[in-house]
Amino acid sequence: AMDIGLDNPDKTGLEDDDCDERDKNGWEKSFAWCSGERVVERFDSVVLVSLRSSTEGQLLLTTHSLYFHPTGDDINDVTKKKITRSGEGRICNRKGDSRWRLSRLTEVHGRRYMLRAQALELCFADAFELFINFYDGAKIRNHFYSKLRSVCKVPMLHSPRSLNPKSVYNVSTVTDLWCKRQISNFEYIMQLNIMAGRTFNDIRQYPVFPWILSDYTSETLNLNDPHVFRDLSKPVGALNSDRLAKLIERYNDLDDCEEHEKFLYGSHYSSPGIVLHYLIRQEPFTTMAIDLQSGRFDCADRIFSNIGDCWHNCLHGSADVKELIPEFFTCPEMFLNSNKFNLGINQEKNAVDDVVLPPWAKDSVHEFVRLHRLALESEYVSQNLHHWIDLIFGHKQRGPEAVEAHNVFHFLSYEGSVELDAIKDDIEREATESRIQNFGQTPSQLLLKEHPSRFLAEDCWRPFCSEIFPLRQVRCWTPHKQFGGSFSPESGGSNTSKAHGAVLSIHISTDQIIAIYADLNVGTFRWSNLPGGDTPFFFKTDKLRPLDTRVVSMSATAILTSSIHNNVSTMDRISELSSLMGGCDQSIPTGSKIFGFTIGGSRKESANRKAATTRMGLTNKRPSVRPLPTRTMPKKGLAGLSTRNLNAISSRTLEVTLRPDITPFLLSCGYWDGTIKVHSTDSLSLKCSATGGHRGPITCISIGDDGGLMVTGGDDATCRVWVVDHHDMAVALTNPYVQTALKNSGEGEHNKILCCCHVLWGHESSVSCLAFSSDLDVVLSGAIDGVICVHSVRSGDFVRSVRVDDSFELNRTKSNDSYSDDSQSCGNDNSFHECTGVRLLALDTTGTFVAHMEDGMLYIYTVNGVYLCSTDSGDLLHTMEICPNSEMLVTGGDRGHVVMRNLSDLGVRCVLDLTTHGPIRCISFTPAESIPTPQYMIVGTDDGMMTVVDACSDNESMPNAHRSETCILRNFQALH
Repeated sequence: AMDIGLDNPDKTGLEDDDCDERDKNGWEKSFAWCSGERVVERFDSVVLVSLRSSTEGQLLLTTHSLYFHPTGDDINDVTKKKITRSGEGRICNRKGDSRWRLSRLTEVHGRRYMLRAQALELCFADAFELFINFYDGAKIRNHFYSKLRSVCKVPMLHSPRSLNPKSVYNVSTVTDLWCKRQISNFEYIMQLNIMAGRTFNDIRQYPVFPWILSDYTSETLNLNDPHVFRDLSKPVGALNSDRLAKLIERYNDLDDCEEHEKFLYGSHYSSPGIVLHYLIRQEPFTTMAIDLQSGRFDCADRIFSNIGDCWHNCLHGSADVKELIPEFFTCPEMFLNSNKFNLGINQEKNAVDDVVLPPWAKDSVHEFVRLHRLALESEYVSQNLHHWIDLIFGHKQRGPEAVEAHNVFHFLSYEGSVELDAIKDDIEREATESRIQNFGQTPSQLLLKEHPSRFLAEDCWRPFCSEIFPLRQVRCWTPHKQFGGSFSPESGGSNTSKAHGAVLSIHISTDQIIAIYADLNVGTFRWSNLPGGDTPFFFKTDKLRPLDTRVVSMSATAILTSSIHNNVSTMDRISELSSLMGGCDQSIPTGSKIFGFTIGGSRKESANRKAATTRMGLTNKRPSVRPLPTRTMPKKGLAGLSTRNLNAISSRTLEVTLRPDITPFLLSCGYWDGTIKVHSTDSLSLKCSATGGHRGPITCISIGDDGGLMVTGGDDATCRVWVVDHHDMAVALTNPYVQTALKNSGEGEHNKILCCCHVLWGHESSVSCLAFSSDLDVVLSGAIDGVICVHSVRSGDFVRSVRVDDSFELNRTKSNDSYSDDSQSCGNDNSFHECTGVRLLALDTTGTFVAHMEDGMLYIYTVNGVYLCSTDSGDLLHTMEICPNSEMLVTGGDRGHVVMRNLSDLGVRCVLDLTTHGPIRCISFTPAESIPTPQYMIVGTDDGMMTVVDACSDNESMPNAHRSETCILRNFQALH
C-alpha cells in the first residue's frame, strides 16, 4: 500500500539536502504527486503504532494519498527505548517519509489507544495495514475520517460511516449469519473481536478466544461427550468454586474502594504478557518476550511448556484467569521450538523445548490444532458459545450483570474508567498508563442485552459431508433428460450417445446449473433445492448452445473431442495442427482446469452491498495466510494472520448467493492462440480475449471466491494474477512493471473486463494446475516437474516452494483403510514412478492442501511447507474438491468412482460407484443458502451425464424407487 519516493528528488525541483531549510513543511514534495492532487488537511500529532513499536510524526491527507513524516524515533513499546528503524512493512524515501495510495484503501475501523477512542486502523487492497493514533483525541480522529470519506478519492472504501463499535455491530448481519450456521464459530468470534476493537497491530488489544476443552489427559477425545468441554457460561476465574469463594470474600472486603473500583480479578484474561507467553517460540514475539524480561528469557518454570499444565494453572492459580488467542486454532507451529531457542531447564531438570501436548494429540501439533478446531465447531460449543460472548462482548461484561456473573476485573481495564488528561500528578499518570498498557484491556462492549443462541443443526443448511457430522447414507439420481448421454432434447430424444462429449465443468447458482461439454457446447438446466416430484430437488433441461465457430476451432478441447468422434488419432491431429502453426511444440490443456465462472468483482461487490447494510472485509480476503518465507514459522496465526485477513475469512460467507438477475461470465483457456477468453453466459458472446503477457498456451485457471481475482498458469512457467471486471481493484493492485509491459505490447488499454496485475515467478517448467483461496490470499501452483509454489495473490510475492519429490519415499505404502485395487492402482505401475508432475491441487481454508501427482499419489502439506501424510489414490484423478465447511476431500477419476476421504489423514469414508457413466470428469457443490436445505453434490461424467448426490440424515429414508439409477456404495468406518 505504500509507495516509494522518487529515486531522483531533482525531479521535484528540490534538493534533498536543503529541502527542509527552504520549506520546513516540504518533506512531502520528495514524492511524485498525481495530476490534480491537492492537500486536504495536516495533522501534526499522530503516532504510527505497530506490534513492536510506535513512531510519532506528522500526517498529511491529500485527495489521492496519505503521507507520514516521522518527527521522533521508533520507540520499543516494551522497553520504551529507541530502536533502529527497519522499515518493515513500509517503503520510504531517504528521510523515512512514507506514502499510501488512497485508491487502495478498502476498510477503516475505529480503534482505541490507551483505552481512548482516538485511533484508526486502515486496511489496503494489497494486504497492508496501518494503525494511527491521533494524540489530539477522538474529535480530530473523527474529523480525519469525515474528510477521508467526503473529500478524498477512495473508490474501494466500503466501511460503515460510524466508528462506534456498538453502532457497527448493530447494523451488521454477522449474528444472524452465525445463528443460521452460515459462518463458523471461529469466524464469528473473530468478527466480534474485530468489531470490538481487537487487532493484531497492537499487542495490548490482541484478539481473545475461549478455552474450549477441559480434558487434557485422556488418550482419545470424544467430542460428543459434554464432560470434555469447559463451562462457557462462566469466566475462567469462576470455573473453580473453591478459588471463586476466596475471591468473593476478598471482593467483599474492599470496603475502602469505591463501588466501581472493586474487582474480583486483579489480572486479566488478555494482556501483552499473555500473548508473549503463548507465542514465545515465534518471532517477533520471542524478541519482545526477551525485552519484557530485561534481555533474557523468563524463568523456565514460568515459560509456556505444557498445555495441560497451563489449563490446570488457569483453574487453580490464584491470579491466572487467561483465555486463549486465535493461533491455538490455526497455527500448529506456535507449539514447536523450530528456532531451537535455549528456554532453560525447569525444576524437574528437563529442558524446555516444544510444548507438551495432550495424549489425544498423538504427539502431533497439527493433530492438536485440527482436533481443537473441531472442538470449537462442535455442537456443544455451538449451543453454548453465546454465554461466553455475553461475558466478553455482551451485557455481562459490565454493571450488575457482570457482578452477578462473577466477571469483574480491575476498573482500569474498562473503557471510560479514567480520564488520563485529568490526572495532573505525573507519577500517578505514569502509573495509570503503565497499568493500562501491561495488565489487560477489556474489549469494547457490543451488546446490552442477552445474545441469541444458535439454531439447531437440523434446522439449518449443512454441508454434504464433514468430520463433525458423520456420513451415514448417500443417495444419487441421474436424471434421464439431459443434453448428454443417450437422450438429446434438441434431437427429439434420439440416441446421440456422446454427441457432446464429457461434462468438463459445472457451475451451480440459486436457480440454474451451467454445464460445459467437451465440444464446447454450453448447457443450462433449471435447478432448485426445493422438492420436485419424486426427487428432493427440481431439475429440468433449458438450453444448449455452442460457443462461436472461431472459438471452437481454436480450442484444444474441441480438437481432441472431434478426433475421438471421427476415429482420428489424437496425436496425429495435434501433430497436423502443430505443423500448421509453425511446428511449435506446445502443451495442450484440457479438462475442468481450463474453465471458470464469475460475475466479476464490481458486480459481486455491488450485489453484496445491496444485500447487507454492513460487510466487514468486503473486497479483501484473508485467517490468513500470508506466509513469510524467511521464517521457519509464520509471524502470526496460520501464516501471518492480520486484522483484515482474519476478518475476511467470514466475508466469503457473508457474500450473497448469485442472484438470478446477475449473469456470470464464462472464462476459459486452452486455446491455440494462448489467450483467456471471456463469454457472457446469457448470449455466449465473446466479451474479451487477452494473454496477460503469457508466452505460450495458458494451461489452467482458478478464480477466487471474491469473484474479482483470477490466477492463470502457463506453459511459460509463470502464473498471472488478473482482476476481473473491477476497475478500482485493478488500479489498486496492478504492478507498474506489468502495466508498462502490457501497454508496450498493445494489450490492456481497451480491455475493460480483464486486467493482469501481477506476474508470479518461481517455476522452471510448465504450470499444470492451480489452487487459489481468496480467504487466505494464497495461490498454489503445481508444475510438471513436481514443484509447488506458494504466492501471495494481492501483493504478488513469492513465499516458498515445495518439491513433492522430497516426500516421495516418506510413505509409499498404502494405509490399511486406503482405497485401491492392485490391478488398477497407478502406484503399482513402475511406468508412473518417473512421472512426478503435479496433476491436481486442492487448498483448504485451514491452510492445508492436497496434491495429486501423475503417479496416482495423494500428498497433504501445509502452506508453510510441512508434509503431513500421503497415500496411493488408486486412480488417475480428473477432479479433486474439498467439500466446503467440511474438511472432507472428494475425488473422481478414470475408474468412475467418487471417493470421499478425511482431509486429516486421507482415510476413505465412502466410495460411490458410477462406472456405468465412465470416468469422473468434474465435481461441484451447491452453494450455501439461507434456507434450511442440505447441500448437494453434482458429478459430471465422461458420457455427458450429470448425477445429483446428497447425504441422508438419520430420519430420512433412502428409497430406491426415487433414484434414476442405482449405484454401488462402499462405506468405511469413520476414523474419528
